[in-house]
Amino acid sequence: MSYVVLARKYRPKDLEALVGQSHVERALRNAIKMDRVAHALLFCGARGTGKTSTARIMARMLNCVQGPTATPCGVCAACVEIATGTSIDVHELDAASNRGINEIRELREGVGYAPARDRNKIYIIDEAHMLTTDAANAFLKTLEEPPDRVFFILATTDPQRLPITIRSRCQRYDFRRIRGTEIVGQLRMICAAEGVEIDDEALWLVAREGDGSMRDALSVLDQVIAFGGERQGGPEVAALLGVADRNRTAQLVEALITRDAPSALAALAAAHHHGIDLRTFARTLALEARDLLVIRLAGTSSRDLVDRSESEVEAAAELVREVPTGELERLAHVMLELAEQVARARHPRLVLELGAVRLCRAAPMVDVAELGARVEGLLRGAGALVPQLRASAARLVGPTEIAAQPDRSAGRAREVRSPSTRGTGAGGDKGDGEPAPAAAIATAPTIATAPTVATAPAIAPRGRTLRDEDLASWQQVIAEALGDRLLAAHLDHAVIISSGLGRVELAFANAFHADQAGKPGVLAALAAGASRAFGGSYVVVHGGEHERARTESIAARSRAATAASHEAQTASLRRDPAVLAVARAFDGVVGRVTTEEEMRAAAEGN
Repeated sequence: MSYVVLARKYRPKDLEALVGQSHVERALRNAIKMDRVAHALLFCGARGTGKTSTARIMARMLNCVQGPTATPCGVCAACVEIATGTSIDVHELDAASNRGINEIRELREGVGYAPARDRNKIYIIDEAHMLTTDAANAFLKTLEEPPDRVFFILATTDPQRLPITIRSRCQRYDFRRIRGTEIVGQLRMICAAEGVEIDDEALWLVAREGDGSMRDALSVLDQVIAFGGERQGGPEVAALLGVADRNRTAQLVEALITRDAPSALAALAAAHHHGIDLRTFARTLALEARDLLVIRLAGTSSRDLVDRSESEVEAAAELVREVPTGELERLAHVMLELAEQVARARHPRLVLELGAVRLCRAAPMVDVAELGARVEGLLRGAGALVPQLRASAARLVGPTEIAAQPDRSAGRAREVRSPSTRGTGAGGDKGDGEPAPAAAIATAPTIATAPTVATAPAIAPRGRTLRDEDLASWQQVIAEALGDRLLAAHLDHAVIISSGLGRVELAFANAFHADQAGKPGVLAALAAGASRAFGGSYVVVHGGEHERARTESIAARSRAATAASHEAQTASLRRDPAVLAVARAFDGVVGRVTTEEEMRAAAEGN
């Protein structure tokens, strides 16, 4: 006896049997009821979500002897033949194998004939995105203005591959992926009809393997029934499918959350020895971590966001009740990276074990607000020390307070706190008005261990936001007021790539100037100059090289202006009547033009 698979045996016969597509069901019912059925329908969605089944249901709704009706009888000749695929007035065309222009020409010729028996002639074109460009173009006119009593229903899993001219002529219905709870409910009903006892844990495993597709889930259920007979549980189904059951993944995730490295490694070893595919296991763990994060964030409303049973949601919520969301976010992020690495790794077990150990040994994450509260408490407790620290800093570097971060690498930013404008002297000056020496500035990191970073805002307010237009004034103050023209030259080749209150990030035109600016004390001196020029305290950040500095720095703009002036002078000399007269007198032409500035520069060079 030939066996009919469950996906065919339980194919929906009417809209009420359609699972997970209530929006499509309502729209089609209303279209039939109001007699507003479009002549061309486009059903889009993932595999196994009911597109072709709905197309057949629609054909029965239109051709039933009691119709057009939203509830076809299912017993008349039209309904029976459409269900079995033998109706002479309902033509199903697989565009994957009939995709050329010749097939569309045959379709166009057949469209002109009236229905042989039923009320309407209906063409169901499955995998419509496989039509060739020529075939789609040949189909356009017929699709837009078909003869009376002709309907087209196109089904596709990839609507974007259909030409826009096809899509614009159809009324589109999008079929969504079916939720796990809906799939489990349908599987439970089918198992009851088949006389098979499978517990909910096993049904959830089957639904997850279906991945939103009812047809895929029914195919897996067929395999499960054939493997285990009429009575099965979760562990048996997990062993058949080669996936981890919920208990095994929950055990590993709990070990990662509690930072129990031995238990995590034991869980991974057990999964490996049990024969579970580690690539599938890694994907399952990533989804598990995602679900835990969603449950922790969404609370009771997470039931609509995760494909889990009520008991599983409650157990997961209890597990992560006291876990910070930052820890769960890190867990989900790392597990996603591990899943991608394991998918292409030659030794997936090693990758998973190293990732588990890294998660277990990672330092606990602390919320930024909590850190801020801790710092605030320390500052309150250290209030009595602030005057002494200020006096110590003033003895070392005058009224300047600098907080420097050591270079971590050549390409990373280095920040330097600018001098205050209060106390003796102004900006980076000593008490007698002279500029602070570079050696004193370079010794600033020696006080970095003291709380001077925290007290800097109390000494002087943060400076204003700076722009490229402020570089000239900044440079002038450093060169004239502070007397350091070498330091001012650094700003010749710099631009401001970002700036905020009291913070300036400088980038340079080339590696040489970037390296020079990165030497100890340079950024501190620049911050002192900014404080002197604009008031307030500043942090100067080293931004490395930047393309914009090659064209918009002071030096670049000066070179561009010089070149433009030279070009203008050259053009003027080439048109000068006296020059042209001399050239004609000697029967020559105007060659290279040298301006007075170039001649003077050449003479000085000699």
